[in-house]
Amino acid sequence: MTRARRFEPGPIHLLRLEQGEDLVDAITAYATSERIQAAWFTYLGAVSRAALRYYDQVEMAYRDFTIDEHLEVLSGVGNVSLKDGAPFVHTHAALGDAAGRAVGGHINQGCTVFSLEVRLEELSGEAPVRTLDEASGLSLWGLD
Repeated sequence: MTRARRFEPGPIHLLRLEQGEDLVDAITAYATSERIQAAWFTYLGAVSRAALRYYDQVEMAYRDFTIDEHLEVLSGVGNVSLKDGAPFVHTHAALGDAAGRAVGGHINQGCTVFSLEVRLEELSGEAPVRTLDEASGLSLWGLD
C-alpha cells in the first residue's frame, strides 16, 4: 500500500554553491542553518570530482565509487527530511563527461562542486522522518 502525506509549498531558496564545497555537506549546512526540515530541490552545474553510490538490492548494501574528472551535472534532484533529529539530504544526479557519456547514482559525501545552482523549495507540514525499512534495508520516509 502506498504511504502518503500532504504538504503545502513553502518558500523557495536559490543557492549558489562555491567551488571546492562538498555538495551534500553544503546543502545540509544550509538546511540546518535555515531550520529546514522538509524540502525538495533540483540543481545543475558541474563537479570536479564525483562521489557516487549504487544500492545493490540483492546484497542490501551500497557500493561506493568515485570519478576523478570534471563532469557536468545533467540533472540533480533531492530532498531534505529528518534523520536522527537533524536535516538529512538525499540526492541523486546524472552526470556527463567530455565525450557526452552519462553516469549517475546516489550522490555521496566527497562530491566536489565546481559550480552549482540549487533551487530548494521548502515543504510546509510535519517533516518526514527517515526510519529503517526492513524489507529494503534502506532508511526511508515514515509517512504513517
